[in-house]
Amino acid sequence: MASKIDLISNALILIGDTPINSLTGGTRAQQVASNLYDNIVQNELTKHRWGFAKKKAQLALTTDTPVDNEWKSIYQLPTDLLFLIKVYPSTNYALYGDKVYADTKDALYADYIYNVPESEWPVYFAKMIEYALARDFAASIRDSDSARQTMSAEYVNQARMARYTDSQQYPVVPVASNPFVNVRF
Repeated sequence: MASKIDLISNALILIGDTPINSLTGGTRAQQVASNLYDNIVQNELTKHRWGFAKKKAQLALTTDTPVDNEWKSIYQLPTDLLFLIKVYPSTNYALYGDKVYADTKDALYADYIYNVPESEWPVYFAKMIEYALARDFAASIRDSDSARQTMSAEYVNQARMARYTDSQQYPVVPVASNPFVNVRF
């Protein structure tokens, strides 16, 4: 799969610039890429519930005690978490920083989006990231509004195709209850 440098180089090629071999150096492209890359990737990972980026984990119960009577316990979120999807079993909870305050003292599990290394990305996501990088690089490196608009349009198309492709690989979870239909019987 693609590496960080490969993705950045491909994005630079898309905007008509020359590829790079490393992020260290004084060129404008290297400085822009090293400063923007991680934020762009993490932002894209949190925009959709990517199937390849989902993870399950048991949350660690901390020894901290809640300062009020609203919550029974505090759990630590995983360090690689970017976006919390849900906790289970179903309970009331709230996020405070990197902690989950919950109404239970039982084992608590989480589904979440994590910071997936580039080596584990599917090709459709890598291609979308190239266009996301190109969109932001166009204004910063090329100083071209027309290039930015072109890359923005291409990014929107690639993002739509990537979300569609990702959604086709994972089964749709049916709705468990139909309270409005069940009332009729």
